[in-house]
Amino acid sequence: MHPETRRLLLTWTILMGLTIALGVSGDVAHPTRLSAIWLAIIGVVTVTKARLVLARYLRLETAPSFLSGFTGALVMTVAVIVLSFALLHQPLVKPKPISAPPSAAHGLSTR
Repeated sequence: MHPETRRLLLTWTILMGLTIALGVSGDVAHPTRLSAIWLAIIGVVTVTKARLVLARYLRLETAPSFLSGFTGALVMTVAVIVLSFALLHQPLVKPKPISAPPSAAHGLSTR
């Protein structure tokens, strides 16, 4: 196998592992409010994945100053997103209370 192909396949494998890590840290099976630590883990994994794509697939590893610039902008963007989620305590839209069906409200029987 060509060394470049092997390197790209290894990068792809790492990206898939990080995707699984995001699924676990995002607690996709139980959609509850995440703690700040889990949000930080999600942010770090997201930045790591994006940096791998920038460096390996877009070949920015050959231009370190561009890679650093994009990584810095990415870190700042993800930090703002993670901090906004960590500081947001209430949902933006309050859920509507569940009302009784109209037939039950008027004392009608459904039998």
